[in-house]
Amino acid sequence: MGLQDIIFAPIYFAILYGIFSSQKRKYTNKINRKYFTQALQAKFAGAIALGLIYYYYYGGGDTTLYFDLGRYISRSFYESPTAFFKLIFSPIDNHDSSLYRYVGMNLFYTKGDSETYFFIRLVAVCNLLSFNTYAVSAMFFACFSMIGSWAIYLVFIDVYPQLTKQLGLAVLFIPSVVFWGSGMMKDSITLGSIGLIFYGFYAVFIKKKSIPTGIILLSIGLFVIISVRVHYLYCLIPALMLWIYLKFRDNIKSKALKVIVTPFLLAIGLVLGYFASIKLTEESSYNIDNLANKTMVTATYLQSVGQGSAYNLGTYDGTLTGMAKLFPQAVGTALFRPFLWEVRNPVALIAAIEASLFLFFTLRLLVKVKLRRLIRVIFDEHVVFVSLAFAIAFSYSVGVASGNFGTLVRYKIQMMPFYTAALVIITHLTKKPTRKAATVQRIVMPRRELITDDASVKLEG
Repeated sequence: MGLQDIIFAPIYFAILYGIFSSQKRKYTNKINRKYFTQALQAKFAGAIALGLIYYYYYGGGDTTLYFDLGRYISRSFYESPTAFFKLIFSPIDNHDSSLYRYVGMNLFYTKGDSETYFFIRLVAVCNLLSFNTYAVSAMFFACFSMIGSWAIYLVFIDVYPQLTKQLGLAVLFIPSVVFWGSGMMKDSITLGSIGLIFYGFYAVFIKKKSIPTGIILLSIGLFVIISVRVHYLYCLIPALMLWIYLKFRDNIKSKALKVIVTPFLLAIGLVLGYFASIKLTEESSYNIDNLANKTMVTATYLQSVGQGSAYNLGTYDGTLTGMAKLFPQAVGTALFRPFLWEVRNPVALIAAIEASLFLFFTLRLLVKVKLRRLIRVIFDEHVVFVSLAFAIAFSYSVGVASGNFGTLVRYKIQMMPFYTAALVIITHLTKKPTRKAATVQRIVMPRRELITDDASVKLEG
């Protein structure tokens, strides 16, 4: 990062900000419009901050490596457009000597790592558009992440319009999510993709409105996440299948019949989600046959390079059964660690503070709300159930696979908006109203439909 970034970044910031501002009225209302602008600014700031820290604090890292490798590919556009289009659109071909000058030093290409190389292709395209300016390319990734994050937020406030402010803070402004999920990293586009899948699924299968738009967004999200981190679907798809199960269950009027069929519907939803995940990942190195062993190898490696930030959940034996035994430790680690006394650098301190808040609010709910009532709210509120199912499954997967806190704080940002939103919603629904609040509620109840219709964001194409 240097003089070129200082020159081009403000220009592109103004262009991108103008594009988003011209569209924001379609996807906001008077209540949440300011959050849209603030979230976009936070994403841009996070993208630039991540680059500065990697360049000047760490002295390099993943994001700088991706940028440099992307520059070699984007350079080919000027020297050999044919080579450029091959590098961007064709499968990896180690035997094409005409491409060697652009990817000969790219280990992800030469070793056939298609997932990482797909990301580098995206970087190369952004570099071409930004004239190989890091800050500008990073802002392109921030834009995609912003679209996905806002999509998650739209779903939540469509269901709970009375929590517009609280959910805005929970989904859009978590510091770790803004920092790690805005820059030139895989985490930015996976976060954006999960948001598109979540919104598209809600529009098509739950809301059943704006179906063409929903299908397009769902398809884009699935394509990107399959190309970059396909194993995330093991957590996401079963959770979405459970959403359909909950919706179908609620359509059953007979309580007796509902009790009888619920276990079968639940089993069908889980099985469908499981096999859908397998089908979508069967061509990947993360297919179910290789997943446990790959997780063991990855975690062992990350522990070895984690130095003071490494953690150990137990013995990895490379089997799915062995991984399952680590469930409590893995989920607890992902949700509530690093603890404050485990912090080794300033960046980890932010994650430790967030994890402490997660632990505090979770324990407060468990202490203040009776378990029976808590379970009833979780099962009655479909979005809450789905969000927790995804967050816990994802926490388990990254808790097992990460091996050190440096990696964990990056990986777990995908589930943080969902877990935080679930906590906000549960807290609101289980809060005992004061006498004054109850009086106000009785006064405004006849106008609830009018207020809700005006305040909520419609899922329009």
